[in-house]
Amino acid sequence: MRRRNPKPGPRRWVRRGLALLLAAAGLYVYLVETEVKPRVEELAEYECRAIVVQAMNEAVSAEMQRTPERYEELYTLAYGPDGTLTAVQADAGALNAARAALVAAVQQALAALPEREWRFPLGSLSGWTSLGGLGPEWTLQLQPHGYVEGWMEEDAEALAVNRTRYSVTLVLQVTNNMVLDGKSSTALVGTRIPVASLLLNGEVPAYYGAVS
Repeated sequence: MRRRNPKPGPRRWVRRGLALLLAAAGLYVYLVETEVKPRVEELAEYECRAIVVQAMNEAVSAEMQRTPERYEELYTLAYGPDGTLTAVQADAGALNAARAALVAAVQQALAALPEREWRFPLGSLSGWTSLGGLGPEWTLQLQPHGYVEGWMEEDAEALAVNRTRYSVTLVLQVTNNMVLDGKSSTALVGTRIPVASLLLNGEVPAYYGAVS
């Protein structure tokens, strides 16, 4: 006589339900750690860079147009008795004044930027088309008014025979705050903006002084 398998009791159903819940929780954690977080962080850094770099460029451009005379005499040229260019010397005082004015303008522009907020459904961030628009939302807050650091870099470049270009570039780095689902992190955004360029034709001068 065959023995029939007994029907699953309540405890077995409870164990199965707990196992399914644990599996679902494990899948959720896996998706968040491997798919969602990297996508949100990448998106946050992209948005942060786009907003901050645009603000920095606009601030520098506006400041240079407001006081153009400050950026027209960053170099001092010395000539010999025969009129030959003998030296190109960067003016340390003028460079420092230009740097301070530009960094202050960028800091002020970033301080005026409003905070941004985005909401992303979990399903849309998972990378699975079938889950697009579904699931709980993740909130990303971007605080673009960060701390600004800036310094000048000088360069002398030989373009052709007896033609040299001297240039000054403003290097900016901004530390911004991002809040992702209640947890804060920072993003470092940097850019390089040309400030002055001097093109000289003739023999390369015997001396070029850069400010260290």
